[in-house]
Amino acid sequence: MSEVQQEKRQLTIKTGVVQRLAKELGVYRQEADEQAVRVKQYASQGKDEWDVKKQEEILRDCQQMVPDTSRRLAAAISDLESCMNGLSSDSKGTDAYSTAMSALEYAKAQSSSF
Repeated sequence: MSEVQQEKRQLTIKTGVVQRLAKELGVYRQEADEQAVRVKQYASQGKDEWDVKKQEEILRDCQQMVPDTSRRLAAAISDLESCMNGLSSDSKGTDAYSTAMSALEYAKAQSSSF
């Protein structure tokens, strides 16, 4: 495998990781927001105490996933940036490079909105 092919493969893998983690972070945030609304609904509707506590437990679990995913995303962003900085000039003109750049911008926007 040539150097350009190896670089492209690594870039594609690292880009996929960043894209997946950025998507996960968005989903976890949305899930935590929805769960907070559900907890308030259960409490205001006078649902059984066990049901309310169970929903609060689910909310705590969702909220714990956000910082963990955010930390993993930050590490993946750093890894992708270092990979992109070490690329040869031949690799910087590929579609994989432009995809990595757009994924990086999206991921940084996701992580900064926390």
